[in-house]
Amino acid sequence: MLPRFYAPDLDPDLASVMLPADEARHLTRVLRLGAGAEVAVFDGRGAEYRAIVEAAVRETASLRIVERLRGTAPPAVRVQLVLAVLKGDSMDAAVRDATMMGAESIQPLLTAHTDVKPSFARRPETRARWQRVAMASVKQCRRATLPVIPETQNLDDWLASTIPGETRLMFVEPSAAAATLPLRAALATPPPSTVTILLGPEGGWSAEELEAATAAGSVLVTLGPLTLRADAMPVAAMAAVAALCGATDG
Repeated sequence: MLPRFYAPDLDPDLASVMLPADEARHLTRVLRLGAGAEVAVFDGRGAEYRAIVEAAVRETASLRIVERLRGTAPPAVRVQLVLAVLKGDSMDAAVRDATMMGAESIQPLLTAHTDVKPSFARRPETRARWQRVAMASVKQCRRATLPVIPETQNLDDWLASTIPGETRLMFVEPSAAAATLPLRAALATPPPSTVTILLGPEGGWSAEELEAATAAGSVLVTLGPLTLRADAMPVAAMAAVAALCGATDG
């Protein structure tokens, strides 16, 4: 497989493209590639091309565009993930896996039981780290689109800004005292084309948050009787939604 590089300014009408400095450093210093090497370059919006390295010196790399590559098929259902900020490396793992599973956006959220300082979660450097984690995951899984990671919001503010009529599924831990639906029942025929998934922190949702989310149109769902780790939920929830929507669709 060709090594992949991100070039947000990629223009297919031009014969060549310059890589950003960090991507050029990865090409020259980590992979130690030079002129003549064959690579892939993508713009993060779905387009990817085979290219040849024309020149590569330290933080500068120029690529000659050769041909467009066939992209991976989009997921059967578009997922907007709303994720409570997790502690330490757990948030990195959640962002990595959500990206791998095809999330179009990952909205970090501050909730009642979030065990992370709001000032830390809102730092530009923290958001930049999550974006780097997403970028690494995009390269690894050979996805051609980058998920959008907006600034961290409070749950109340996010609920106030949501669009009425969209399918919003709030995953609830089995021990919560709340009326939930099985996921299959919430994804009734016909399957939605877009789903917003809300995942809570290590301590789960508060009763007030469950009430507010329900009032705002969210459907409370569960994956069953087992309590999963918060950082495992992006894979579990997104895989279940994809499987059920695919099964309903066909």
